[in-house]
Amino acid sequence: MYSTNTHSVADRIVSIHQPHVRPMVRGKLARKVEFGAKIHLSLVDRFSYLDTISWDAFHEGKAMMDYIEKFRLRFGHYPAEVLGDKAYCTRENRKTSNGLA
Repeated sequence: MYSTNTHSVADRIVSIHQPHVRPMVRGKLARKVEFGAKIHLSLVDRFSYLDTISWDAFHEGKAMMDYIEKFRLRFGHYPAEVLGDKAYCTRENRKTSNGLA
């Protein structure tokens, strides 16, 4: 960084003990940067299914329909209801999910 006069390095190592852990800039008020994996779990009848684990930042809402399709392939039908936080409430997801039922 010194020789190139830059302030960031792609895929940087943050911890020698955990080189896979990298900071993710989140833009939240309390913490601008978070560390650790982002995961997506589907909870069905008290069982949890790990659909996604990533050490990179990604937008959960963009993959919602993929998660619903994974559910259909796993169980043979679409879920009766889908619960999620604001990240999943995109216009595209609301438009597409109206035709599922």
